[in-house]
Amino acid sequence: MHLAVFGGTGHTGQHLLEQALRQGHTLTALARDPGRLTPHESLRAVAGDVRDADVVKHVVAGSDAVLSALGQRRWGSTVCTEGMRTILAAMDVHSVHRLVAVSGYGVADSRHRTLYVAITRIAIRSLMQDKEGMEELIRASDTAWTVVRPAVLTGGSHTGHYRTGIDLRLTFASKVSYADVADFMLTQLTHDTHLRHAVAITS
Repeated sequence: MHLAVFGGTGHTGQHLLEQALRQGHTLTALARDPGRLTPHESLRAVAGDVRDADVVKHVVAGSDAVLSALGQRRWGSTVCTEGMRTILAAMDVHSVHRLVAVSGYGVADSRHRTLYVAITRIAIRSLMQDKEGMEELIRASDTAWTVVRPAVLTGGSHTGHYRTGIDLRLTFASKVSYADVADFMLTQLTHDTHLRHAVAITS
């Protein structure tokens, strides 16, 4: 497949690029600083901002699917919401339908009345609000989307062993590696079990 990747310089995004290339996919990845992306013959790096509609259209053009690992680099940013707005518009222009995006546990219907969710929404309030806006846009779109809601993310190894589910309840003990989140995202390109579902993931 040819994949358009956003957020490829982040922790999850780096694993996403590495694993996708290892699997034989070709990629176009957007980055503010393309120099942060490891060069590869099957990777085309595009410089720019995810909120720039023209640049995003260029990245999405010709892709079979879009993978988003967007995240905040500063408190108060709305890059996930604004970026997803331009991504969805570009997907519509180029008739690209498959979207897999990383969100956060505690957003929308996973905002359960638990201490874990309450503390998470206080500790990273800005990010959770941004992801909330992002998910609203995704759910309202006509794309074949899957939203991924990770447990506490770690730098652990790529195991390929994890639990997922739309009703999975996460706790303070729930953890999953960036690498395994990337693994799950890529498996969704060839599975339709979680189409138009928001899925929690933990090891």
